[in-house]
Amino acid sequence: MSIDVIFLGLDGVLFDTEALHLAACNAAFANAGLSLRWTLPALRAAAARHGYARAIGSAVATPPLSRDKQRVAELFQDKHREFHQAILSRPPQAQAAALTLIEDAAAAGCKICILTDLPAPATGALLERYFGADVTSLFSVVAGAASFDGPAGTGPYAYALNAMGVQPQDAIVIDTAVPALRAAADAGLWTVSVAPYGTDVVRPRQFITFDALHELQASPYTPDQQRPAPGLHKAA
Repeated sequence: MSIDVIFLGLDGVLFDTEALHLAACNAAFANAGLSLRWTLPALRAAAARHGYARAIGSAVATPPLSRDKQRVAELFQDKHREFHQAILSRPPQAQAAALTLIEDAAAAGCKICILTDLPAPATGALLERYFGADVTSLFSVVAGAASFDGPAGTGPYAYALNAMGVQPQDAIVIDTAVPALRAAADAGLWTVSVAPYGTDVVRPRQFITFDALHELQASPYTPDQQRPAPGLHKAA
């Protein structure tokens, strides 16, 4: 096998956005008149289930708030607005290890793609402020506001791979969000978690290298089987 396409998330993968998400969630809670305030562990617990972009969904999952659909929608919109304003005024740092992976993969002719559930305006702002005019030449696919909740084989990964003419077993997803990793695994792609929560993960400081991805070429395993290499696994 070979790795021909690498899908990267943005939150905690390409950019260090955790503090900005925490501030945006707490600002949205305050704006909505809620007494709830999250600490970093609380954000991570919510992100473990929903991903950082939609972590606030954990706070509105139970009654009575969950029954107020309009208020829930407004809370999400306000959180996204607060986050977008934050990245414009305080652009997050890019992860050095991820940049190295992109450079090495691009030099080897591997396609790099961005799929994220961050809203499209925030996705564009993050990438354009760092990569500028190189976004379109560096990344084969860039898609924000991706939904990872659809049936297996019909989601954004399947769509992107079909457009590029690449088989799922020749692609890998590196992300922090369980929904994205689960959707990728269900679609037959390889997955690597770099989430800062849980125990069965690759920590950000141990971000997988392009050389490590090459080791998969000799692996007898397939994406739908258990893999022995740390961090290379089907999302739980």
